[in-house]
Amino acid sequence: MDNREIEDSNKVIHVKQHKSTARQAYFNFIKSNLGIGVIVLPFVTYQVGFLWSIALFIPIAFSCLQSSQFMIEIADDLNTDNILYADIIKQTLGSLWAHILDIAIIFQLIGLCIAYLIFLTESLAQSLLQISIQMEKLQCLLITLIIVIPLSFVRNIHFFHSTSKYGFYSALASFCIILYDCQNRLSFRNIYFSNLINFKNTFNYVGVAILCCEGIFTVLPIRDSMKNKFQFKSVATSSLMTAFGISIFLSLISSSTYQSDTRSILLFSIQNPILEVISLLLYSISLLLTFPLQLFPAVQIVEQMFLKDMVEFISFNDIQENSFEESPISQNIASTSDKIDDIAVEKDDKVFENRFLQMIIRSMLVITIYFIAYYIPHLSHFLNFIGSIFGSLLQFCFPVIVHIIYFKNSKATKPIIHYLIIMIVSLLAIILGTAESLKHLL
Repeated sequence: MDNREIEDSNKVIHVKQHKSTARQAYFNFIKSNLGIGVIVLPFVTYQVGFLWSIALFIPIAFSCLQSSQFMIEIADDLNTDNILYADIIKQTLGSLWAHILDIAIIFQLIGLCIAYLIFLTESLAQSLLQISIQMEKLQCLLITLIIVIPLSFVRNIHFFHSTSKYGFYSALASFCIILYDCQNRLSFRNIYFSNLINFKNTFNYVGVAILCCEGIFTVLPIRDSMKNKFQFKSVATSSLMTAFGISIFLSLISSSTYQSDTRSILLFSIQNPILEVISLLLYSISLLLTFPLQLFPAVQIVEQMFLKDMVEFISFNDIQENSFEESPISQNIASTSDKIDDIAVEKDDKVFENRFLQMIIRSMLVITIYFIAYYIPHLSHFLNFIGSIFGSLLQFCFPVIVHIIYFKNSKATKPIIHYLIIMIVSLLAIILGTAESLKHLL
């Protein structure tokens, strides 16, 4: 979506927009970062070792925090409503890179949603197994479809302002069950560390750790949803620090307790079947509330692509119809421009109000997600692949590059060291992390 379209969308003053408080944005941003990565992180933490995982997580967390701050600083300086990630890329790198970014964002978010579905499917199968009901993967996927499809049609991000905190509490309750189970295990034996450092599995860890900081795509939408957008920089910092603290604490405690019993999905490591089912249910609720929040930017991008094509098609037809009339061409173009403006201004009311096109787009995305999820063999390696290539590129590389270009003429001190750290982390993850994950997936 170009700048003129943003300006046009701002003209819709008759539509009442709900704005979130700092507290609501805090929970929303935490929830967008506490996804599937946090319950797979303990498995890869045990693979790389207790000490080495800490050394790896610190630069990744730092890079995520700084890149988010970079995007917020640019948005604050632009001071424009409804600005998206791709809008910033277009202003700094050009239209081609903006389209490439849109496609990459769609792939990353679809990948995350696929990971969520894999968890929901395996959780359902595991829970049913506890009551002696065995179901195939396809059957479990079809059952989850009944719940996921309605959530996929949520259009307003304000819906998540009231639900994200409950999803966050559900995730915390699930984490508490894990800690309780760890405490029970420790009461029977002393904690020990059989694996402190394992360099060999380093790049099995990096991509998953990056996906513990997966909220870069919701930074600008959540910021824009606030009553006071300029408060979001501090809100984002506190939200990310909370999410990082939960992720690393849980992974260190659980991996050192379960040791070789640590499963690829942490919740499956709980031995008590009742506690396991409760924890799976709670975390499933949390992910179900996160699923549409992650799908939201991807759907928004696709809908805008369709809308742009429709506007261009109407523009071409109007010019063709009026090309043989006696009125000047300039008047025809002006008339066409007015019609395009009307469509852009009222796009939510006229294009998607009947929900037909919206239902088609979102249904196709969900079907694609389900189809791919069925054929993914191993969740941790898939997450490592998504995080290594798309997470590093979109969450680290692009924010650094656009921040450098946007503030190149600024007299303020440039954070050169921060740039170098983030780029080194991202390039190593893209090259070595992607190669390591592909080796296991193919």
